[in-house]
Amino acid sequence: MQSEQITDDLRVADVLRRWPGTYEVFCRFGCPDMRGGFFGFMARIMRLRWAARVHRIPIGELLDELNAAVQPRF
Repeated sequence: MQSEQITDDLRVADVLRRWPGTYEVFCRFGCPDMRGGFFGFMARIMRLRWAARVHRIPIGELLDELNAAVQPRF
């Protein structure tokens, strides 16, 4: 069974809601706290590719880290 992949087309808030463990990845890349306030609002409308561009994060690296964070560990 293959798990669902996080792609650059997903909204930031959807990623955080579905995979709460990804919050740590966003923090490591220097993203602001997106759990409330203005940044929480932006997370609901902003897709990952745009968030990466705004924060000057290489999208490939971000997606690799996010997907690694949600993989089951045996």
